[in-house]
Amino acid sequence: MLASASLVCVGLTSVPATAADPERTATANGPAAPGPTERLASTAYATGVDTPAEARRVERFHTASAGTRALLTADLPEGRVVSRSTGTVPLDGPPGSVAPVAPSQAWAKGLPDPAVQRIERAFAPELAAGTVLHRSVGKVEFTDPRQPTVTQICSGAAINSPSKMMVATAGHCVAVGGSGNGGPPDTDRIWMKNWVFIPAYNTNGQTVPYGRFTAKSFRAFDYWLDGGGSPYDFALVTVNPNAAGQRVVDAVGGNGLSWNYTYQEDLTIVGYPVFHDYGNTQYQHAGRTKTSTENSANIMMEGSGFDGGGSGGPWLRTIDPLTNLGKINGVTSGKHKDSSGNNDSPHFGGDMKWLWDQQGSVT
Repeated sequence: MLASASLVCVGLTSVPATAADPERTATANGPAAPGPTERLASTAYATGVDTPAEARRVERFHTASAGTRALLTADLPEGRVVSRSTGTVPLDGPPGSVAPVAPSQAWAKGLPDPAVQRIERAFAPELAAGTVLHRSVGKVEFTDPRQPTVTQICSGAAINSPSKMMVATAGHCVAVGGSGNGGPPDTDRIWMKNWVFIPAYNTNGQTVPYGRFTAKSFRAFDYWLDGGGSPYDFALVTVNPNAAGQRVVDAVGGNGLSWNYTYQEDLTIVGYPVFHDYGNTQYQHAGRTKTSTENSANIMMEGSGFDGGGSGGPWLRTIDPLTNLGKINGVTSGKHKDSSGNNDSPHFGGDMKWLWDQQGSVT
């Protein structure tokens, strides 16, 4: 994790939002969903940010605290983008190169040409690299009450639910694992403050195309809160509407949820790890998972290398090429302690669906 970059809204045209439904597929090789007596307890925590005034206060906190890490960009002819503070945006070409805009992708259908051109200019690095931006995935910014002046960074993704107001992320992006005493009262658990989700955060911190969504309430497993166990390093966040009054799923679409799949699945990890452009542009890694070599209760992706900032980003399966929405089947929990560059995620079983059931209708 690292300190925040400055955010400036440029008012990009929104792509019409869609949403995916949760799904359950129990497989012969995967663990069965636990019964009611086996399900782990969870705790909801109200952040106190539940009015438009409070939401705007949190947004101002992050824009005011960015300090010298502000990164400015300039649009060049032919839809090219260059950063004034770090040179050109990192691409696969030689140093100093900039990339022309790639041909329009499926997401552009139905949008007027000027809107497509504005979006392509803002997201030129991803389009030039042949990847399509997951606008439902974004950067998460917050403060740890133990270090109230330092902005921390994770990733997250909008997830469909009855409320249309929910974001999925890692447990350690909402609360300190193992900070609780194993039961009530809840006063010893350490919850994050000033929490905000910025979908499609991109272009070296300049663009906030769909606004910011502040946290209204968190829900995490007690197993994580009191024990810090990585197999339950998962959380759901109910977020307030953005400044335009939009719910997050209405603004950017919502991914579905998968659970009870095997440990060997073809997934794509998405997020904002620091090793990729200092966490300023979205990064993706696709591959096949396996049982983790560090914790056999987790799944692992070899060679993905997501580091600080990438935590909480979704592990997606069955991505729809027209909407770029998929089913969340994991979230980035941690990087292996060796030099392998492997990442772990909790294996999504029935408990993850149960957490979704508990929080999905909360508004």
